[in-house]
Amino acid sequence: MSTPNLNLIGPGRLGQTLARLWQQAGLVEIAGILGRNSQKTALARDFISAGTVVDWSDLRPADLILLATPDDALAHTVDQLAASQTLRSGNIVFHCSGALSSECLAPLRQQGIAIASIHPLKSFARPELAVTDFSRTYCAYEGDACALAKLLPLFTDIGGQCFPVDAANKTLYHAGAVLGCNALVALMHAALQSMAAAGVPQDIAWPALRPLIDGTLANLDRLGPTGALTGPVMRGDAQTVARQHAALNMLDPQLAEVYAALGKLTLRLANLPGAQQESMLSALKN
Repeated sequence: MSTPNLNLIGPGRLGQTLARLWQQAGLVEIAGILGRNSQKTALARDFISAGTVVDWSDLRPADLILLATPDDALAHTVDQLAASQTLRSGNIVFHCSGALSSECLAPLRQQGIAIASIHPLKSFARPELAVTDFSRTYCAYEGDACALAKLLPLFTDIGGQCFPVDAANKTLYHAGAVLGCNALVALMHAALQSMAAAGVPQDIAWPALRPLIDGTLANLDRLGPTGALTGPVMRGDAQTVARQHAALNMLDPQLAEVYAALGKLTLRLANLPGAQQESMLSALKN
């Protein structure tokens, strides 16, 4: 069987990471690379070490087309691709968005195209690092069975752990990923702000917090959320919670709002007796 060729439309951090991994593994031959900024697209091409920088006027047909544009640009990109006259019946078009289902590609079915979406649960902050540790990344997939039959091996052959997701509830799936990843970064920033206000510099605060964070993650692995829970809410220490909430409110009311919201979620897990729950909720009021 011949190696399929692939057009990459949207050579951002995710797109260029996957393209390089597939090219290096001999799973695809990178053909056209199309982006909004020609200079950045050329840099992506250099990183991938394969392919040709193109625009819509000189894009050529390919067996596989990855649309790796930002979510907000995907519908417009689909329209452009549909009008490009480069699609052939039997081609596969897919995206890697976690927030959108493959149905946003449905207009392409009119041209005999199979569609799918495969979303790697991974932060692609720096492609040069992402290509070194993609193995064992979990990847959520949905879409046409004939498309997935050809696409899933591309991900499993570079170490991806693929699992199905319900396209109808994909927004909730992605919200969970955002809470677990992006929101975690924001939460760590909030923790460092609080430490800094207490006079602990970041070059000490982060190394001090990191073992605590690592231990919490290890406990989540072993014990699950309820078993891993510690701290003043779990202990029913309403006075400590009230003092911390008040101190954060003086430092930054937004941080106090975050503390209160997370405290209420923690309270659900803690399953305290009724009177203690009421005391804790009172401690978390603005």
